[in-house]
Amino acid sequence: MDSVRQMLARLRETVDRHIWVSRYGMGTVGNGSTSMGGLLRSQDIATQANIALLSAADNDDYSFIDQNFQPESLQTWGKRGAVINVEMRRYQEFVLKGLVADGYKIIDADDSDPDETKEVVKEVKAASKELYSGQCLGVSESDDVSDAELKKLQEKRVKTEEERYQQRKGELSRRYEVEVTPELVEKDDDGWYPQLRLHYYLTVGRQFLVNRDSKRVKGLAEAGENSIWKPDFNKGQMLSSVRLLEELKLLQLLTPGVRLRGSDEEMQQLKRAAVENRYLIKTCLNVTVSDKLTPLAIAQKLLNKIDLRLTYVGRLGPRGKRECVYKFVAPDDRRNVIFEKWLNRELVSVTSNIGIPTPITDTIPLPVIEDMEGQENSTDSWWQQVKFYAAGFKERVKDGVEAVKEFLSTLTPDERWGVMLAFEEQEPVMFGQLVASAPNWVEWMA
Repeated sequence: MDSVRQMLARLRETVDRHIWVSRYGMGTVGNGSTSMGGLLRSQDIATQANIALLSAADNDDYSFIDQNFQPESLQTWGKRGAVINVEMRRYQEFVLKGLVADGYKIIDADDSDPDETKEVVKEVKAASKELYSGQCLGVSESDDVSDAELKKLQEKRVKTEEERYQQRKGELSRRYEVEVTPELVEKDDDGWYPQLRLHYYLTVGRQFLVNRDSKRVKGLAEAGENSIWKPDFNKGQMLSSVRLLEELKLLQLLTPGVRLRGSDEEMQQLKRAAVENRYLIKTCLNVTVSDKLTPLAIAQKLLNKIDLRLTYVGRLGPRGKRECVYKFVAPDDRRNVIFEKWLNRELVSVTSNIGIPTPITDTIPLPVIEDMEGQENSTDSWWQQVKFYAAGFKERVKDGVEAVKEFLSTLTPDERWGVMLAFEEQEPVMFGQLVASAPNWVEWMA
């Protein structure tokens, strides 16, 4: 919001400014929660999940990591993040309030002459589109730069337009390893890279994911002297997101030519699994799922995380029982070429580093949780595994905070984050009251 006001302030001429402001902002902090407690809890959950999954997949001990790094700074992050998320949900309202505070007089376009308003809107859209297209073209046609030149440009504070274009092209060419076109510039601006990266590690790059996440967490721990800043740590880890999409069997929807209906058993299973794990999906993927959504709507929201979608075929079936039918059509966006480049880069990295272990197949199990008798719980659903502990946790809650602390001390870190997920999902009100009344014992989540 501040950037919008700063942009308008840079125009010194005393002329009218015509702007369009979206009702909702783009991007949120953490899982998008508008409460400090919700943001901090989601970071605790994500941290515990990422470490537990990585420990199980990498067969390494990550218990040395201090997760309680700068708790006062984390509180500040949570408070500020909650404010930002509120503002993003009411973006237009807060932008206009800020402009009024800056001394601008706001005239709603609806109060103007309708014909004049339509013409102004049309001209603004055309000018905006032309300006942006010119910028994308400028980036694609700028000169290529060497690694040394790119580093200099990145460190340079004041740059010409051509230098900005050269830096952007250099970064994009190294990120995607393909020719930089105006279309690629636009897709990257729309957030294509994280979507593509998730799809890559969900498929052809799966065998390299554990090593990637392991390197990142060890690098962060080394830089922080065995301490990690949770938001940065969670932002860089992808194993939990990939494992979650694998558990939901999302890739089964991507069979070309197969027609999908909401009543199909696999679609119903997807909805049941998604609704049951909705809090985990919100925490790891920042996707909101509810029982009110249709199976196909849930599938589309999850597929959007890898920039794919199901194509509408039509309403088919006998009279009175017609259903919306969809099918998957592979996109013609050349992502397969990018994946091939990334895969070759990974293979070169592995062969040049003899310390890298043999790649693990894409059947890495979720953390195995043992029951109170020490026997392995072989339930198919990951979520069902942790509910056993949530039930025990609920019993201890009735006996007071000390009983809770004693119970938690008997659990391993991966069991603790499982308890937190399941218990808050089942008893959100009770859990919130417990945390509020006993803030001293929440260190177990850190």
